[in-house]
Amino acid sequence: MRTLAIVLALCLGGCVSVDRHGVLSPTPAHIPASLKRDCKSVTDIPDRALTETELSSLWAADRRSLGKCGRRLRALAKAADALEKQGQKQ
Repeated sequence: MRTLAIVLALCLGGCVSVDRHGVLSPTPAHIPASLKRDCKSVTDIPDRALTETELSSLWAADRRSLGKCGRRLRALAKAADALEKQGQKQ
């Protein structure tokens, strides 16, 4: 009889579901300030004739700036998605 009670207790113990939101306290989300900065403005082009070297250098600087901004915005969107999913039951 005692063995039966232990077996039943073990079997029924697995039927209890625990909601992780009720057990764990929420942790505050953190989005780094570096992701919230404004993007740099476009590269200034002097009001004069440019050499090919100057033009290439200015174009490359502008593209690097645009690429960094795009990567930051994608990271910010990913962080915002994660925040939106917090608190939602899976």
